[in-house]
Amino acid sequence: MAIYGEPIDGNEPEHHDPSRRTARFAWGAVVVILVGVVGLVIYALAGTPSTPQTVQRTMTADDVVSALTKVPPSVFDSVGVNSPEAQLVPPTVLTGQPSLVSLGKPEVLFVGAEFCPFCGSERWPLIVALSRFGHFSTLRNMQSAETSVFPGIQTFSFVGTSYSSPYLTLTCVELFSDAVNAHGVFTRIARLSPAQSALVNRYGATGTTTGSLPFVDIDNQMVTSTSGYSPAVIMRQSQAAIAGELSQTHARTGQAIVASANYLTAGICAATSQQPGDVCASKGVRLAAQSLGMG
Repeated sequence: MAIYGEPIDGNEPEHHDPSRRTARFAWGAVVVILVGVVGLVIYALAGTPSTPQTVQRTMTADDVVSALTKVPPSVFDSVGVNSPEAQLVPPTVLTGQPSLVSLGKPEVLFVGAEFCPFCGSERWPLIVALSRFGHFSTLRNMQSAETSVFPGIQTFSFVGTSYSSPYLTLTCVELFSDAVNAHGVFTRIARLSPAQSALVNRYGATGTTTGSLPFVDIDNQMVTSTSGYSPAVIMRQSQAAIAGELSQTHARTGQAIVASANYLTAGICAATSQQPGDVCASKGVRLAAQSLGMG
């Protein structure tokens, strides 16, 4: 059984023709939906430059933050898990696992890399979902590597992110930047703790490999080792354009992100004992939970 995703060790994958990789992604998404394979198609670098680069992380504009963190409840309920123009890859629900706790609260662990387009795609619905339980006071802009099969995905970096919530703790680890060093490889900026490595190895890619990126673990009750939709959905769109579609219930991009966020919200609600009630009892979240077999 094939598993697709960014390699978590950051090694450069084998080079392939981009058009073939894109087609393979589409078929991979179909396989994921039909037989439950978690992941998307692995992307390859078209040729990493040998000249060192400097990473740029600018503060996210206030209007983008507002659109991202204040999606109207009616939009969540209207979209539910409906994304007819963009296939979704639902997260995997775990049962009977010990809780993941940090600072006395359920923990959401994100492991990614700034160069990774799948990570870039997944940050959008994750931020949307987490904003229903708390507040981001710091967000910085980022884009995925220009040399990937899904180049220049407009997204955010979790480096230096500030998030507070009375319900949960957010832990983010960005393993690599989108800058390359003198040796032509992406610069490592963080490492996993032994406990975090154990989680990725156990639950990443449903436990069938040593893990891939992005990795999201919600209290050991829900995990995902890929983006909830293809990075192609937001490729060649500006950050402002993507954010602008989040309030439009019939927009292809907005549907994919909001539906993915509803899935993640259902997992967070399971971790927080269905709190806050107005979020966890909402129509969109209940539809996501039912679709995942969570109730």
